[in-house]
Amino acid sequence: MNINNDNYRQFTIFILILVGISTGLTYALSYLLQLNGIIAPFYIEMPSVPGIYALLFLLFDRYLWKEHHLHPIFKKLGVIVSDDLNGKWQGIVKTSYDDFKSNIKAELNIEQTATSIKIRGIFNESKSVSVHENFSLSEIDNKVALFYFFRNEPSYDAVKTMAIHEGSTKLIYDNKSDTLAGYYYSGRDRNNHGTIKVRRIKK
Repeated sequence: MNINNDNYRQFTIFILILVGISTGLTYALSYLLQLNGIIAPFYIEMPSVPGIYALLFLLFDRYLWKEHHLHPIFKKLGVIVSDDLNGKWQGIVKTSYDDFKSNIKAELNIEQTATSIKIRGIFNESKSVSVHENFSLSEIDNKVALFYFFRNEPSYDAVKTMAIHEGSTKLIYDNKSDTLAGYYYSGRDRNNHGTIKVRRIKK
């Protein structure tokens, strides 16, 4: 998510500003309706502050946060911490299982809004899905990283040694090359680790 300990205060202020804007718009719309003699039925509160706020937040969450001209502003103000990672990514994984000898094809499909992100992976003999995701500042390299836990399930024709397992991943985005790179650890049943690097091919 784009909301964490690094920007909780900024996001809270942003929400309060949205509430203020919603209140102002509600008053303005109510005044215009009365000015034109439009009276809504008794069972409809039109317009309402919660309704306008919900609409504004939905627009921000789904679209405005990643809009080309607005994204740098939201990021600079600290309202969001991540880049727009939506899309299909393809690349390779190297694993300690075979001493990093093979290049395993990897595909990540990322769906992201301002407040949520889901990562689905497709590999040679398995598929994975993220179960807990977060963006945070990596103290080691001082860059915002995507951290997530995943659940991996092998395909029906995978080797017998493969089994359902869980693990964790850390990825860092390079906006110059439009790539995600990092490493992963699998759960205690497999005790493997490896590297992953993918490039966005479709947004």
